[in-house]
Amino acid sequence: MNGTIVLDSFKSLPHRFLGVQGPHAQPVLHAMLANVGHEWRRAQPYSWDGLKRGRAEFGLVQVTLDGEGYLNFEGREYALRRGQAMILTVPHAHRYALPEGKRWHFFYVTVYGNEVTRHWRHAVHILGPVLDLPFESTFIQAAARLCLRLLHGERLTAPQASAEAYGLTMRLLDLTQPASGAAGTTRPADIRRAIEFCRSRLGTNIGVADLAAAAGCSRYHFSRRFTRSEGCAPGAYLVRERIRLAVRLLQTTDTPVKALAAECGFHDAGYFCRVFRKSVGVTPGALRRSGMAG
Repeated sequence: MNGTIVLDSFKSLPHRFLGVQGPHAQPVLHAMLANVGHEWRRAQPYSWDGLKRGRAEFGLVQVTLDGEGYLNFEGREYALRRGQAMILTVPHAHRYALPEGKRWHFFYVTVYGNEVTRHWRHAVHILGPVLDLPFESTFIQAAARLCLRLLHGERLTAPQASAEAYGLTMRLLDLTQPASGAAGTTRPADIRRAIEFCRSRLGTNIGVADLAAAAGCSRYHFSRRFTRSEGCAPGAYLVRERIRLAVRLLQTTDTPVKALAAECGFHDAGYFCRVFRKSVGVTPGALRRSGMAG
């Protein structure tokens, strides 16, 4: 059964939510399914704030089947369209919602437990919160098949649910790895052009669309090719290169942090400091004062 057929199976499925294992389920395992669901949202309100969903940590994948959703992730806005998978952890500074006048058809799976949420956070950091993947991708297919099985009545024991949560997480984590055989091989010419373009313009207001144009690809195909080649999404790569430039400038100049942020393509110094701390572990000022940047 190919990817399109699997995703088409949701068309005849009613709006439904199913809790798999609650946070107090026994035995307590380090990887567990929390719930799955399939929804057709045609009218507001529909809005989730990642800082207002309690203290329990969990990971979420929500795949848009049709229509359009909205995500604000650490101050950056995304339109969530057909074929895109939103991956998030909670609690976190994000909000996703149904835009006014839009409709949104999607399915989702949530997981919890120390082991899987740790890997989920790593994947979001490397790949970014929105994945442009074909429906045939192993991660999307695994999430879709799991959701469909449970919504059609399959019951799982706690160990079985744990194995499913861990397996789905490993498929997500696999997306953060370079393509098999990539080490030691020559980058495709279009990816090389995009990387050269990126590194030569880190201080300017470029984004994934600009990298795709430099590669000569549509944004959708470029994102897929880039992730397979480099092991991370192009947006995450762009942020990583800007942070590396910032570290070099902290090591070699006395440029004030606000001006340094602008030189690295961050035109909001506060946002730059947050991203830097998340990536490096300390603020730019703390790194400079520590002597590690000297």
